[in-house]
Amino acid sequence: MQDCYRYTVKTKRRKVKTGRLLFLLALCAFLAALLFSVRFITLLNSLHDTSAWASALPSPPQGERKQVLVYTVSNRQADGLATELALLSYFPKETRIRAIQLPSDTMITVDGHGSMRLGHVYAAGGRELLVQSVSRLFNNLPVHYYLEIDEDFLPAAVDRAGGIQISADVFLADGSELLEFLHRERLTVSENLERRRIVLAPLAAPIVQGSLWQRIINFREMSPLLMTNLSWRQLLSAAEAFKNMPYSEAAKVLLLPGTEQLQVDGNYWLPDSEQLPSLTSWLTDEVSTIPRDRITVEVLNGSGVRGAAAGVAEKLRRAGFQVQRVDNADRQDYEVSQVISRTANLDAAKEVAILIPGAKLLKREAAEATVMVTVIVGK
Repeated sequence: MQDCYRYTVKTKRRKVKTGRLLFLLALCAFLAALLFSVRFITLLNSLHDTSAWASALPSPPQGERKQVLVYTVSNRQADGLATELALLSYFPKETRIRAIQLPSDTMITVDGHGSMRLGHVYAAGGRELLVQSVSRLFNNLPVHYYLEIDEDFLPAAVDRAGGIQISADVFLADGSELLEFLHRERLTVSENLERRRIVLAPLAAPIVQGSLWQRIINFREMSPLLMTNLSWRQLLSAAEAFKNMPYSEAAKVLLLPGTEQLQVDGNYWLPDSEQLPSLTSWLTDEVSTIPRDRITVEVLNGSGVRGAAAGVAEKLRRAGFQVQRVDNADRQDYEVSQVISRTANLDAAKEVAILIPGAKLLKREAAEATVMVTVIVGK
């Protein structure tokens, strides 16, 4: 009987010790998971710029349009150069984007620095001065957020991904092939931006794949590429919203109107200041609500260059306008293109003028006109 009692006590003690051990192991596992989660979230939050100037940027109303400056930077650890830039408006309710591509060699006036190329503003004053300068270029249009992409990290990102498929017949196996792809000579401004977009798209794709935890882990892998005043939750939310939408449907992109000028130290892009107000209205969606396919246009060649009007007409058709007539103008020596509204409301003409860099916007109502807008192509 006594031996039985001793056996029962020992068994109970063994169970108690085993239970305590399991509890301690579970507690250690919980603390380790908690520590990992805290460190993980801290790493994610490290890409969120909470500096005084970034925190002072205006906040848009909840659910309303947001202006975001997106740009790539090379040599960020030294002087830094903004290589490609775009100012976009994001409309979360409609899940759509309007963007203006800003050539990095756009010549602007910067407070305390005089005239300089937009891409060099980053070296002169970092993110803060770059955001301020773009806002002032568009008559102090509020810029709510910025998204900076470290171009120097892209090769490493491609290597981590094991290569990326950028089209049906083009696969970049490693980072060295990426550099050749991005920096090919004689690319236009639009081609440079498009190449960076199609590289970033497959790199960002894993962010919207798998469970929430998996998406966060994938996002963490991309975090060295980014710096922004958007939170990681906002970035994930935006990526989720656009994941099933083709880029051509989600975004409309226009090039900053202007002309290329020659200078001793190279060419630069001179913005067309007369077009900036209408371009800003387009960006913020404060222009005509008339659908483009209902805006009727005639295109007249006044440049003396054969085929000039046909080229502009095709451009307008691709943009969705209804081009009803292509012909010669009354003379062939127009120095500057003209976009002429044939109705009292200028909204339709403003929509057209955005696509005709350097054109004069005029209003000449004509009761007998069969179109809403006349475009005269100049030299």
